[in-house]
Amino acid sequence: MRFSPSLIERLRSHFLISEVISKRMPIKKHGREYQGLCPFHNEKSPSFTVNDEKGFFHCFGCAAHGDSIEFVRRFDRLTYPEAVESLAREAGIEIAQPTPAEQRRVEQQKTLYDVMEAACLWFERQLQSTSGMIAKDYVEQRGIREETMRKFRVGYCPEERTALHQYLLQLGFSKPMQVEAGLITVSDSGNVYDRFRGRVIFPIRNASGKVVAFGGRLVSSSESNKNSPKYLNSPETPLFKKGELLFNLDQAKRPARDGNKVVVMEGYMDVVMSVQAGVDYCVATLGTAVTPEHLRLLWQLAKEPILCLDGDAAGKRAMSRASEIALPLLKPSYSLRFAVLPQGEDPDSYVQKHGKISFEKILLSSRRLSQVLWDSLLPQYTLELPEGRAALDDACQKLAAKIADTTVRQHYLNHFLSQLREQTAAIKSSVKYNDKKQSGKVSGKQLGKQQNIGNQAQVRSPHIEQLIAQHHSAALESLALRLLNVLLQFPKLLHKSSVEEILLRLEVRSANVNMLRNIILSSMAQANVEDHESFIAYIQSKLNDEIMVDGEFVETLRLPYKTGLTETDADLLWNETVSAYEIAHLEYEFIELKDRISHSMNEEDYNRMIELQNAVQQARAKRSFAPAETDVA
Repeated sequence: MRFSPSLIERLRSHFLISEVISKRMPIKKHGREYQGLCPFHNEKSPSFTVNDEKGFFHCFGCAAHGDSIEFVRRFDRLTYPEAVESLAREAGIEIAQPTPAEQRRVEQQKTLYDVMEAACLWFERQLQSTSGMIAKDYVEQRGIREETMRKFRVGYCPEERTALHQYLLQLGFSKPMQVEAGLITVSDSGNVYDRFRGRVIFPIRNASGKVVAFGGRLVSSSESNKNSPKYLNSPETPLFKKGELLFNLDQAKRPARDGNKVVVMEGYMDVVMSVQAGVDYCVATLGTAVTPEHLRLLWQLAKEPILCLDGDAAGKRAMSRASEIALPLLKPSYSLRFAVLPQGEDPDSYVQKHGKISFEKILLSSRRLSQVLWDSLLPQYTLELPEGRAALDDACQKLAAKIADTTVRQHYLNHFLSQLREQTAAIKSSVKYNDKKQSGKVSGKQLGKQQNIGNQAQVRSPHIEQLIAQHHSAALESLALRLLNVLLQFPKLLHKSSVEEILLRLEVRSANVNMLRNIILSSMAQANVEDHESFIAYIQSKLNDEIMVDGEFVETLRLPYKTGLTETDADLLWNETVSAYEIAHLEYEFIELKDRISHSMNEEDYNRMIELQNAVQQARAKRSFAPAETDVA
């Protein structure tokens, strides 16, 4: 049986080759590769290597070499067709029995890659020619540099109806082959015309780097193009299935795997400009929502791919669709995150205005799938009513039931129900407080204490009073450091549901302290430590030796709280420090805004200043500890 090139490519990319081999023999991670004893000859020390990035195995002892299909053929002692069918069964890919016509088409497909490469080279040359001046101007206006054009092989297709068609005919590529490759279209009347005309061309490559399709952006406003869409991709062909490919996957693979980070965008211009800015681990879907096949590809690169979405209604819909698709496929350690850009921005515009560091800060603050799902559920129910709480409980049960993996399903359900309990407790406490307030039983002195849920009736030692007072009087940057310090002393606080969001919002200037913040964030998913000494040892194991000479950083790692504080004290200290940080952050913005208004008054700034003033007053009122002599002015 003959198999199409697209099927072989799909099988090669469906699994990491280490996945295929590790199911059949033991291999161990060794740097970027895996090693093991060669199964094809007798040896006592390993000379057999497996390279996921390049997709092949190689034995330096007996010279055995090949891809995943070749390994299955040799290891399972199968014929080549049998090995293909075996891997297809493992991947859940159905292989239909080809008809004679399909068999003939398979014979032709061996040259489809050739015709796509020939077309790509022609497009590239047209961009540099006189006829491509309009396209070159557009590309430069969009901010794409010359080296970026070469990296992505950007090209141009002139407006002539058959310029590409005639060129390919001269090279010996037949009309049926060009049609099958999606390069030309034949009308009902039999007229032939190029699919892409008057467009900047972005080649679309498969995971191996071979050109399989094109995307075109209209730059001509001629009469023949007035009803054409702005963006146009190749049709699906034997080489191109848009639900199984990601733009820039071939170039993003290595940096994504190295950093365990991959970002998914919605358009190829978003990717081009992000890569040019230095964010080289990004890919894009090709005119379709994220599919299960996309997720499988992404999880080969990173355990938690980040979907970077526009901050509009379309972005929210895309987030909802991706969540629905991902939920049944979740497995331990593998999930999704979502980064939402400000309203009116996309990655292309944002990275050009604000640069790589600001963009990566948004990626760092991306939200986990579990929290996105919970935030989408919560507004739909009235938790003040028992019926509303029961309905939300039922919705959580049904949502978690969609997850196929039993372990992940149970943990998601536990997470949802824990969030529900916290919300219910907060509402009940608020209702109880309001009832007392209306009956006149709440004094002004008690007001702040009772609004801070969970901190009532705390017994405080003199030392905890002193520490909290210090936190009330600290500056913004100092409070950020102290928040990290509290977590270092009391790692059990990491189990609080709000800690991750608070850490992501912290604004710190020191690169080393920012590194510490990121290590603490990563430890929430990886480290299994409860006591201070073990946690400090874990943190220090992740740090670079060079940064230990940073005085500010060393100060953060000191142990100022080793005074026998209880877990209750620790929880109180955390809440009070968070409260102080939030007030300091509001006051910092207030001072900046007040200074700006003193130079040039406008109504928007003035209204914002009043909002900030009220927000500071409300935040102060909610604090359970607010000594006047130490509070922030």
